[in-house]
Amino acid sequence: MPIKGLHSEFLFRHRIRIFMCALIVEMLASPLADSHPRTGAVLGLAVLLMVLAGISQMANRGIVSRVVLPIAGLWMIARMVEAFGNRHEIYANLSPVVGLLFSCSVLWAIFAHFRSEFRNPGSPISEAFISYLVIASGFGQLYWILNRFVDHAFNQIIPYTQNGTFLYFSMVTLTSVGYGGIVPFNPYVRIIAAFESMSGIFFIAVVVARLVSSYNPKTPRREHFLANEARSFPLDKSLESESTAILSAASSF
Repeated sequence: MPIKGLHSEFLFRHRIRIFMCALIVEMLASPLADSHPRTGAVLGLAVLLMVLAGISQMANRGIVSRVVLPIAGLWMIARMVEAFGNRHEIYANLSPVVGLLFSCSVLWAIFAHFRSEFRNPGSPISEAFISYLVIASGFGQLYWILNRFVDHAFNQIIPYTQNGTFLYFSMVTLTSVGYGGIVPFNPYVRIIAAFESMSGIFFIAVVVARLVSSYNPKTPRREHFLANEARSFPLDKSLESESTAILSAASSF
């Protein structure tokens, strides 16, 4: 087989895992995007391409084409305005708002696919982890909005340009770790944080339950042994007829 064919087969077989690793790398590079807006725009474009390339294999394609793609275009425009515009203007800070809509649309498409195709998923662990990361990203964008428009959202002042800080707080809250460095101060933000923590626990429980329910164990070795023994030592015809007659007589009572 040609090398190009091997590469194509490898990428197709592991496309979901590659998408997951790329999304993790992008999240690790999010602090760099905060300090360099244009680098953030490049990373945003890379994330958009990764999402659009990988989501078609793990999401409802109808929702992707009608909902996710239009919102993705708006989100990319907002990222470009943020990168090349004046970040002190309100129009240059709309990317987290549109990004929240984008994350919600992606989750909608993924969950719709989970509900219909979970019995035969391509890579269930990777798909579940990607959904987990998208949930954390969506809540991080929601915290940015709350910090921008709500008084005393947290116990410390977080600049609105530090999107990575909100993502960090979201991931810590979603996993119920709660280091305590950043604490929600406003009552509404506290409720959102508590809801995110509950959502993280509930999501893990649901994924584990669905994985267990979709697991089809192989035939135990004992059953294989008994089946082989039965084939090796067939039952005598007379005994077989007698047992059949006894069973039929017992069933008539």
